[in-house]
Amino acid sequence: MAEVVHNPYSAAAEVAVAYTDTPTRLAFLRKVYALFSGAVIVWAGTALLVMSNEGLMRWTTGLFTGFLGFLLFMALAFFLLRVTAGRYPLNIIGLGIFGVLEGFFSAPLIYFALARAAPAGTQFGEVLASGTGLLTQAFGLTAIVFGGLSAYAITTKRDFSFLRAGLWIGFSLLLGLGILSIFGVGGGFVLGWGWSAAWVLLMSGFVLYDTQNIMKRFPANAAASAAAILLLDFVILFKHILLLLSRRD
Repeated sequence: MAEVVHNPYSAAAEVAVAYTDTPTRLAFLRKVYALFSGAVIVWAGTALLVMSNEGLMRWTTGLFTGFLGFLLFMALAFFLLRVTAGRYPLNIIGLGIFGVLEGFFSAPLIYFALARAAPAGTQFGEVLASGTGLLTQAFGLTAIVFGGLSAYAITTKRDFSFLRAGLWIGFSLLLGLGILSIFGVGGGFVLGWGWSAAWVLLMSGFVLYDTQNIMKRFPANAAASAAAILLLDFVILFKHILLLLSRRD
């Protein structure tokens, strides 16, 4: 969902992976998905840690709830990725911290989904335990969707660049609706199944676009930045698949 533009035809710029030889491209992809897998583990572990501690959960909810919290998170996350990009080992450390921030930011929404699906009267310490099956189901479904779309984007000859404008228009629209809901406008839609379904569809498109985009725009030393983009796609997709599965209506 973010772009780092590298012009492959500029002598001053590093060559994007798509314009290199096959061994370089394959090595880049292996590194990206290895780093992505590690970042997913960091994100999931952080989110589970937050949800298992009531005090930490309350602090996180207070910090990251609302539009200002969202802006703070996004500013910190992308500033971190920006300043560490291409600087080994700072880029690996930056990716790890990004995964931790994602875990903190994701925990309240994941807990909300689990609490909504839990039986009435379930206590804080029991919500996570009662939602283990739901979490596993949502994670597995996300992995299947994400993995299938990524594999298709890598192996197909079809160019998904045409999706860029539509994806960012859709993202801006959904983000705008989310902001309006804070002020009481369109809150019913944001709380409905259509909201999460729209995000799942949007993020599926981003997975296709971003998977190809990191090959066309990123040099071989930008694997950590590429992994961070894919992590963001995966996490948002997971959260809204979880919200859909947790609905009772």
